[in-house]
Amino acid sequence: MVLIDASSRWSHVSLLSTCNLAFARLLAQLIKLRAHFPDNPIETIRLDNAGKFTSQAFDDFCMSIGISFEYL
Repeated sequence: MVLIDASSRWSHVSLLSTCNLAFARLLAQLIKLRAHFPDNPIETIRLDNAGKFTSQAFDDFCMSIGISFEYL
């Protein structure tokens, strides 16, 4: 899984042994980024229509912290 920040071009690669780990790793990275950069909120997440990210739990989490998401 590759995460890329559109404004700074920062990237992070997470190696996943199974697709089931994608949601947990994404949540962990979002929490880490919010802790390291509290003055720069995450506003939008763009995803590539991957089925592993389409879940009600992910939608609820994004809505609760004010992140909008787009499926490309």
